[in-house]
Amino acid sequence: MTIKADIKEQFSKLIDLQSVDSEIFDLKFQKEDFPRKLEEIDQVLAGKKTGMDAAESALKQLQVEKGEKENELASGEERIKKHEGELALIKTNKEYSVMLEQIESVKADVSLIEEKIIEALDKIELVQSKCAEEKKAFEEEVKKSDAERSLIRSEEKKVSDRLSELSRKRGALIGAIEGKLLSMYERVLENRGKHALSKINGEMCEECNMRLRPQVINEVRSHKKLVICENCSRILYAED
Repeated sequence: MTIKADIKEQFSKLIDLQSVDSEIFDLKFQKEDFPRKLEEIDQVLAGKKTGMDAAESALKQLQVEKGEKENELASGEERIKKHEGELALIKTNKEYSVMLEQIESVKADVSLIEEKIIEALDKIELVQSKCAEEKKAFEEEVKKSDAERSLIRSEEKKVSDRLSELSRKRGALIGAIEGKLLSMYERVLENRGKHALSKINGEMCEECNMRLRPQVINEVRSHKKLVICENCSRILYAED
C-alpha cells in the first residue's frame, strides 16, 4: 500500500498514536475489571452475613426449644402439685400407692426435662459466643468492604478521567494522519488488539518474534510504502 504523504513523518505520528491507543487498551481492560472486583467484595460480605444469619437463626431455634422445655417443666411441676394435693383425698392404700407412682413418674419426667434445659442453656451459651464472633466478623468486613469500594471508585474515576484525556489527545493525532494509512492502522488495531504497529528488531518482527525476509526489511527501511508482517499482519516500521 502506497501513501501520498511522507511515510517517515506519518509513521512518527502513528507511533505517537499507538502509544495513546496502547494506554487506552490497558485502561479499558482495567475499567472492565472494576465490576468484577466490586462483585467479589459483595460476595465476601454476603458470605460473612450468611454466617452471622445462620448463627442467629440457630440461637433463635435453641431459645424456642428451651422455651418449649420450660413450658413442659412448668406443666410437669403443676401436675406434681395437683397429684400431691389429691393424696389427702385418697382413702385406700392401693389408690394412695398408685398416686405415689404417678407422682414419681412425673418427677422422673421433670428431672429429664431439667437436664434437657441445662443442655439447651449450654448450647445457647456456645451459640451466643458464635453469634458474637460472626457479628464482629461481619462488622469488620463491612468496614473493609466500604474502604475497598471507595478505593475502587476512586481508581475508576481516575481511569475514566484519563480515558477522556487520551480520547481528546487521540482526536488531535488522527487529524494529522493520512486517511488511507489511518484506516489501515485502525483495521489492524481492531484485529490485533493492543498494537497495530510492530518495530523491526534486527531481522525479527518485535511483536510476533518471527524472522522477516530481507526483501521485507529493505522495503520497510526504504520508507516508500506500507509493509505488513507476513505472520502477524501488523504494520512494520523501522527506527533510524
